[in-house]
Amino acid sequence: MNKLFSKSSLCMIGTSLALLSGCAINMPVPVKDITPSADKYTKAEAAAPASLYFVDAQTAENKAKLVTGRIPMNPTYQGKPLDAVSWLSRNTVAELAGRGLPVKLANEAAGANTVQVKFLHIENRRISGFSPFETFTSLNADLVTAKGQQRIAFWVKRGKVPVWSFDEVIDPTFNVPLALMSKELAARINQYMYGQSISDAQVDALVKKIEGAGKEINALDVYELGFGNNPRAVASLVKWVKAEDGDVARAATSALGILNANDKLPVLVELYEKSKSDVEDRATAFKAICDLNGAEAKAYVAKQGSALAGKDDREAATFKAIMALYK
Repeated sequence: MNKLFSKSSLCMIGTSLALLSGCAINMPVPVKDITPSADKYTKAEAAAPASLYFVDAQTAENKAKLVTGRIPMNPTYQGKPLDAVSWLSRNTVAELAGRGLPVKLANEAAGANTVQVKFLHIENRRISGFSPFETFTSLNADLVTAKGQQRIAFWVKRGKVPVWSFDEVIDPTFNVPLALMSKELAARINQYMYGQSISDAQVDALVKKIEGAGKEINALDVYELGFGNNPRAVASLVKWVKAEDGDVARAATSALGILNANDKLPVLVELYEKSKSDVEDRATAFKAICDLNGAEAKAYVAKQGSALAGKDDREAATFKAIMALYK
């Protein structure tokens, strides 16, 4: 009788998971290479040549569990299991080169700057067959150069409701976040090694394109303003942090953090402390605050860390996980 009950229970569990996932359990997820950004940094020709050596410094447990969450899925690259750090290294260097910086990928550590990847993870979530499939993609890495060591963190939420096929979620919830990861990592590497930026004219052209899109703004164009490393974009980004489109609002919020817009800390604090907002929207604002390099922002993050210390609810766990990326 117990055996019969056990088999029945397993059957019900399997059926429930299939309904939640749209029959996506253990489906392969083909990961693509990025398309490097088109806007080159204006003074890139004066940059000194450099090489980057990537090290997979994750724990064995993290390496074995690139994707976790409600639905088991298997990222692949060119028909083989995805080596996430290898993929990240090639695409990050491709983004830097696309910007016009003389950066190459090194095969050994000797003479190279090092990127130590400490944590790279994708968590997925889906509540029901009618809700979005969502991913939360994270990175914790250290850039080690002759100037010292600098922590670089990444966190983004993306979601999609599949209409006809579960394949529809692959690009928006896997390929887009991974592309954003490599581009943000490249932007941060540029900040610490070169300090290059796109021109004011390039910023203005991007802003004009975004404003001309009306309600059809592409969130990826908004992210580009952050990756461009030109503070001229800040004023426009502040207008979009409360956009109706959640992806656009989160892109603008993230870009303020990438640009180290310390004078916009009050804007980001307001977004983070808005209790009626979705946890993930508040988390995006919190991540942007953690990105800021000003003393006031650092003090605020430390204060929030103390306030969260004794809490273990879902919100607190999300914010703690983001803080952990910076430690």
